[in-house]
Order: sequence, then structure tokens, then C-alpha cells
Amino acid sequence: MKSGKEHRLRRDERIRLDGNAAGRVISCREGVLWLTQTGNPGDHLIRVGEAFSIDRPGLVLISALEDSFCTVAQERRDPPCSGGHFIQAIRRMARRFEGVLRKGLLT
Repeated sequence: MKSGKEHRLRRDERIRLDGNAAGRVISCREGVLWLTQTGNPGDHLIRVGEAFSIDRPGLVLISALEDSFCTVAQERRDPPCSGGHFIQAIRRMARRFEGVLRKGLLT
């Protein structure tokens, strides 16, 4: 990934990515971020060491749930057989499953 713009956010502070943010990656370096994206049915929590790839145009809001530090960078495209997209999908599924467990929907 190319180096990107760094953002230090205080708790409850947010940044807005307007227009075509597709192809950007939000990386959480510190804290916890809440990300919501136009056209994406779910919101996402991004913790330290995690990243989220924006895959569609539209408004993206990034909110800090606690004091946080993040980077917004242009995504580097992996070669087709690298498995990068597969690993990202597995991480997203794991985060969603974790939310289901926390809500007590599975026993």
C-alpha cells in the first residue's frame, strides 16, 4: 500500500470521504474506528492493526470510538493469485461473527 494521509482523531471526532473513495484503504494504527459507507448494508469496526478496503464509490464516514490514529491510502492492487482479497473477506466475516456472538444471537 502506498503511504497515505494520516489522521489523529479524538473520541467522537469524524472524517468524511466524499465522492469516489473506491480503492482507498483505511488502516487503524491506534484506537477503534467505526466506518459507515453509502451502499454498504453494514457498518464496520476497525481495531488496531486492521484495515478496511473501500470497494465502491460514495460517502464514507470514519468515526473514532476512542482517541485514534489512522491512515487513508490508495490501495495497491495485489496480483490476482496473491489471496489478499480472500484474506480481507475472511477478516470481515470474522468481525461480523464476533458481533453476533457479542449480541448473544448464537449459543
